[in-house]
Amino acid sequence: MTEPPTGPLASPPTPLTPAARRSPRGLGKLCRVELLLFLREPAAVFFTLVFPMAMLLFLGVAYGTEGNDGVRYIDEYVAHIVVTIAINLGVLGVAINIAECRASGVLRRYRLAPVPMWWFWFSQVVVGLLMFVLAVGALLAVVGVAYGVLLASPAPFALAVLVGLTFTFAVGVLLGSLDLPARSVQITGTGLFFLLFLGSGAAIPRDSFPGWLETLTAFNPMSPVIDASVSAYLGRSMVGELWELALVLVAAGALVVIARSKSTWEGNR
Repeated sequence: MTEPPTGPLASPPTPLTPAARRSPRGLGKLCRVELLLFLREPAAVFFTLVFPMAMLLFLGVAYGTEGNDGVRYIDEYVAHIVVTIAINLGVLGVAINIAECRASGVLRRYRLAPVPMWWFWFSQVVVGLLMFVLAVGALLAVVGVAYGVLLASPAPFALAVLVGLTFTFAVGVLLGSLDLPARSVQITGTGLFFLLFLGSGAAIPRDSFPGWLETLTAFNPMSPVIDASVSAYLGRSMVGELWELALVLVAAGALVVIARSKSTWEGNR
């Protein structure tokens, strides 16, 4: 009578988990690759780092020391530029990158690879936040040297800006996930960028708009973000904008849900 096997043959071998799932180093490498790909895009680097700085220096030279009610123009406009960086990163950066990954088949390969799909989304968030921190840090450093940084309420300011960043990332995810050619996504994203940028008062304060236009642009999701960030930067209360910021977060959540249902990953175009 044959005795039952003992030792390593006593039970079937345990299936091996792919190394990419077991080690966080793979996720770190993916984030590094996505960062390098971002830095190799001249348009992305320009609109994230150069364009906001050019706006700051141009307007700072022209109107920086002027002001009303004891508030310098540059102090109010710093918050505008920070929100502009958030709009650019989400609406242009995220959308175009997802569209290009889908069109080239990268997303299809992700679905077949032994790595969780959320790694891709996590890498987009990490790279976006890293570039945002880098751009804002450089901006505040220049402002600090040239004019002095006010930033009277850092925590409320960060809250308002993060709400805006969340919404713009949601817009970018939705736009990039639609079944559109990458060039169409780029053109549409550019249009949305200027709509959110100009219509929110980030370029020109909304109180200088005609009455009908100021009323119309109040429905721009980035308008309360601009208002709240300016109030926090100057040390004013932004309690009045909190409910509007909450609505912006709800809108961001709705956009993500829609993007999830409308996403096409196969790169047919």
